Amino acid sequence: MDYSLTPRLILTGRFGYYFENYHDFGYPTTGTLTVWQTNGIGADDVFGNSLPSSLQQPNGYFNLANTQNFTARNANKAIQGDANAAWFKSGWHGTHNFKFGYQLNRLNNNIAQHYNVPQVNYYVGKGSSYTPLGPVGQANCAPLIATYGQCSGQYGYINIVDYGSQGTATSYNHGLFAQDSWSIARGLTINLGVRVEREYLPAENQPTGGISHPIDFGWGAKVAPRIGVAWDPTGHGKMKIFGGYGQFYDQMKLNLAISSFGGQYWSNCYYALNTDNVASIAPVFSSAGRYCGGIGTNSASQANFGGATPAGITFLENQNYRTNPTTCSTCTLTEEGVAPGMKPYEQHKSTLGFDYQLTPTLAFEARWDRRRLDHVIEDSALVNPTIGETFVIVNPGQGVNSTYDKFYNFLYGLNPEETGASPCPTCPPTIPAERDYDGVEFRLTKTSKKWNGMFSYTWSRLWGNYTGLTSSDQEDAGGGRNSPNNSRAFDEPMFSWSSYGTSSSGLLPTDRPNTFKGYVYYEIPWMRKMTTDLGIFQVLYQGSPETSFMDVGNAGPLYLLDGGGYSTNIVGRGQWVNVAQNPESGLITFGAPYLKRTPWYIQTDFNFQQNYKVSESKTL
Repeated sequence: MDYSLTPRLILTGRFGYYFENYHDFGYPTTGTLTVWQTNGIGADDVFGNSLPSSLQQPNGYFNLANTQNFTARNANKAIQGDANAAWFKSGWHGTHNFKFGYQLNRLNNNIAQHYNVPQVNYYVGKGSSYTPLGPVGQANCAPLIATYGQCSGQYGYINIVDYGSQGTATSYNHGLFAQDSWSIARGLTINLGVRVEREYLPAENQPTGGISHPIDFGWGAKVAPRIGVAWDPTGHGKMKIFGGYGQFYDQMKLNLAISSFGGQYWSNCYYALNTDNVASIAPVFSSAGRYCGGIGTNSASQANFGGATPAGITFLENQNYRTNPTTCSTCTLTEEGVAPGMKPYEQHKSTLGFDYQLTPTLAFEARWDRRRLDHVIEDSALVNPTIGETFVIVNPGQGVNSTYDKFYNFLYGLNPEETGASPCPTCPPTIPAERDYDGVEFRLTKTSKKWNGMFSYTWSRLWGNYTGLTSSDQEDAGGGRNSPNNSRAFDEPMFSWSSYGTSSSGLLPTDRPNTFKGYVYYEIPWMRKMTTDLGIFQVLYQGSPETSFMDVGNAGPLYLLDGGGYSTNIVGRGQWVNVAQNPESGLITFGAPYLKRTPWYIQTDFNFQQNYKVSESKTL
């Protein structure tokens, strides 16, 4: 609603509501997912006898369609309210268009994601021995080792994997802004403005002892100045030279509020296997949507079978991989810690441009765009061989994460002079998040009575070590990852380094330096009331760079059986290495790194539209 109090003062109010609920269909939701993590075909049990036929499945076998992220619900709700006043004033060295306003953004997410049916992993055969990670497992393994010579049953052991995200979170972002569009003289306008915000990100459904607002930015944390200048040196409206600078802050998504602050769970219930009755091992979802619960790094909490534990399996231990050590000053058992003094996610941008009307129907435009990240919010960790990774939300390469020893000492609550403090005070500083964009575009637009068209060419470069809130790294989670503010980019220090001891920054996966775009529309009138519109659209994008990576392993006990999740850019991003192996000797040779791109992306679209003029004011 707009309301004019006076001819020079206008009040405006806006309200917006958005709701989306995503739900998966098609996957089976009854039964049990059984997956073989070792090869059972032809394998023997611990006594040297052949495995029962029901356990003889190949490595990788699974019995039904499955997904780790089956979505029962993912409801996103957004409410936005704006109120502002615009005041037109002349006489103060020109004319002014002042604007003052307030904005509220409220975000809400209610999510339930998990395996579509309970999952049981089978590790069968002689040699499939479980390695306990805590006192509960060590105590339960002792009699089995005495009986079978390893921590397992006669046929091996099983792992019931309970993984998912569940919870509700609501965040608020308040903004105040003031701006002035100041026309100083004919053909010269200056836009000045500043925006300040207050934002907090909650923790999902925290129990007693949790931190309800682990991320809280006050009014002074997000101050965003902006300036823009436009000048027509001719004074006839045929030329414009313009430029601007601005700082911009992200409003945080709720993925972090749920997944890192209590809503994501990952518990593994391990059992020794002494039965070949696979059908009897059938965990079920509880009313809370869990089938292997438990709090604590080591737990005696067993899986939920809807009754008694099936015959032939013996409980070993429950490993909860989503509990957090509490040694850091902001850590709690159910939340990742947050680095003190953390800065909001921030970017600054500069632009320059030139527009010129060559003829009444032909215009030329040129513009330059430069964008740089100032602060990024991501989780980071240092692997501990005994417990895995301890994650903390940081500004990568800044604050307590700026050096290895600062981060190490913060994680474990130590001062540099204390026993057990960082073993590497002389390590080089960590590398901040980097995503630099530079682009120059040249554009021609043509209009006439019957046809119009546009042609543009853009040169750009996208460079850094961070692909953004949505990861486009192919090796990340098997094809990219949609987890804003807690992706894999800075989980370990080695992810930011190449094997040459330099930053792994390079061309990012969506870098396409040369881009051509164009379209032409042609209008054909006929039979007085008929008009046919024909259009063609053409784009040509240079290929994106390909990157070679290696998994450096060392992921701790959590990943020993999975091969690790430590994909690292050994020679830097945007560099490809050819690898060959001699089939006779087995010798592996590596070529020199070079830039390799995918083929050009070329797309042509046609448009056809037929119009019939029904009357002076109506067209079909």
